Amino acid sequence: MKILHILRNKGDHYAVHMALQQAKEGGHDVAILLLHDAVFEAPLEGVKTFASRKDVLARGITSHAELVDYPQIVDLIFKYDSSICW
Repeated sequence: MKILHILRNKGDHYAVHMALQQAKEGGHDVAILLLHDAVFEAPLEGVKTFASRKDVLARGITSHAELVDYPQIVDLIFKYDSSICW
């Protein structure tokens, strides 16, 4: 199953733990989308990580995640079988 975890808050350790567990132990195709203050998080090793370009630029930071705009965010939501918002 393809699962997209959408994180909105920095430091949501439970969400990060669940995404990693699903990717490593569950054998799922897992990705993380960072929005709002979650863009401060570093990409997770072994998990495809995307970040909202608008939120990264608004905070004046750089991100090692793949930057995406709103149309790409919509595409991601439809690409994955399940989306979980944290």
